[in-house]
Amino acid sequence: MVMKSSTTIVTAYFDIGRGEWTVNKGFREKLSRSSDVYFDYFKRLAALENDMVIFTSSEFEDRVAEIRKGKPTKIITIDLGKKFKHINNKIRQIQQDDTFKNKLETRQLGNPEYWSPEYVLINNLKAYFVVKAINAGLVNTPMVAWVDFGYCRKPQVTRGLKVWDFPFDRNKMHLFTIKKGLVISSRKQVFDFMIGNHTYIIGGAIVGSPEKWKEFYSLVTECQKETLRNNIVDDDQGIFVMCYYKRPDLLMLNYLGRGKWFDLFRVYRRTALGAKLQALRIFVTRKKWLE
Repeated sequence: MVMKSSTTIVTAYFDIGRGEWTVNKGFREKLSRSSDVYFDYFKRLAALENDMVIFTSSEFEDRVAEIRKGKPTKIITIDLGKKFKHINNKIRQIQQDDTFKNKLETRQLGNPEYWSPEYVLINNLKAYFVVKAINAGLVNTPMVAWVDFGYCRKPQVTRGLKVWDFPFDRNKMHLFTIKKGLVISSRKQVFDFMIGNHTYIIGGAIVGSPEKWKEFYSLVTECQKETLRNNIVDDDQGIFVMCYYKRPDLLMLNYLGRGKWFDLFRVYRRTALGAKLQALRIFVTRKKWLE
């Protein structure tokens, strides 16, 4: 009998044509990833026995179900193109606008967040998907984690875990960083971050309680609208920086290590030793507070 995890994992996969983003077609290196590649990555995440809710298009429903066979899984199919047509057009409009393009350094123009509306859209729907799962009554655990469908690019990412669990503070939304020292003092600085493509917060994993996710979702939506109103588009990483600027009280930044995008399951996992270290860490932090 596997111990049930306190965390439901929500993820999503939609084919935005990324398999076609090849170098010989003029795309920058390392962008091209076919559906097959994504499904190979997903198999590693899907090996976890946590409850999972997966959003996808109807063409992939059976494939996802087959990989998750025998594990607690809910699959929700959505026609993204139809549902988000309006917002997709808005994103495309800004991406094609010269005043926006002129703000970007030439080297940025190859990044998909500056030319693929579908890429921007899908990355900005993470909180939407999680809250949709919560509102549909599909989350029956005290915590919910968004984890990217393709997060486990290497076999060792999940560290052979059967069940992933970690005692995150339930009064906060948890974001993860690959650089320390994020200090933001103005909205202008937030927009500069977006345009300069500075990465602090990763989009690959986000954790919180259902209540905090709802709060986070309305914050994310507000930040997305504000960004579009200012004629800027960015993926989730930039939006999360704005969220942190507006609500540092709601968001806790958890450091993964410098450039360690894929270390979530290594750094934040519940093991006997880990629990002891965590207790010690909390004790030391409290002691510092009291001094």
